[in-house]
Amino acid sequence: MLKAKVIIIEDEFFAAAHLKELVTKLDFWVVGVYHSGEDFLKETDWNFDAAIVDIFLSGKLTGLDIAPKIKAHKKPFVFLTANRDSQTLKEAARLSPAAYISKPFQPNDVTAALEIITHQLPKMLKVRTNKGIELINPNDVIFIQSDGVYIEIHTRKTTIVQRKLLKEMEEELPDFFIRVHRSYLVNSAYIEKKTANSVTLNGYEIPVSRSFKEILSVLL
Repeated sequence: MLKAKVIIIEDEFFAAAHLKELVTKLDFWVVGVYHSGEDFLKETDWNFDAAIVDIFLSGKLTGLDIAPKIKAHKKPFVFLTANRDSQTLKEAARLSPAAYISKPFQPNDVTAALEIITHQLPKMLKVRTNKGIELINPNDVIFIQSDGVYIEIHTRKTTIVQRKLLKEMEEELPDFFIRVHRSYLVNSAYIEKKTANSVTLNGYEIPVSRSFKEILSVLL
């Protein structure tokens, strides 16, 4: 079984290809390779679990510019760098990468970094579909809506209905999910807009009830 979906942001074509080969051999699925920060932001659909990011990219955006955006989506990342300048490393450390890989990178260093990432990934959710039991990544869930003893799990690609209480589902989810209403749990990484009475996630407008407004204001 593939461990996780990984993207690589590296401007050196040979280094990116070599890294992709190493990561694939370690049973990770490389779902995207980008040669600039600009290309990444333009093309990504955020459908990945973790990222390997070169600190120094050839475009205007550096890895230090890209990492906060990845972090905002609750995804772990590793910094790739040949530069050991103390100021750069201090700036990188403030962004809390999962690990560093020094260039020229060695297979053992890549293996160690990906093992660290594996332990930072959220626990997969088990759901029952017409195909049987399937696993879904909590990062792919936008929000969950309750309808009595049933819940609707809304992901980027589909909606999955389960016979389950929202409270039970809440206990299985990582802490970046927020209860905003007795009938709604939302993934905070997808929140695009917040008003006094609602939040908007990926185009969906979700109501915020009075009893949860204070929690929402503190967390966001």
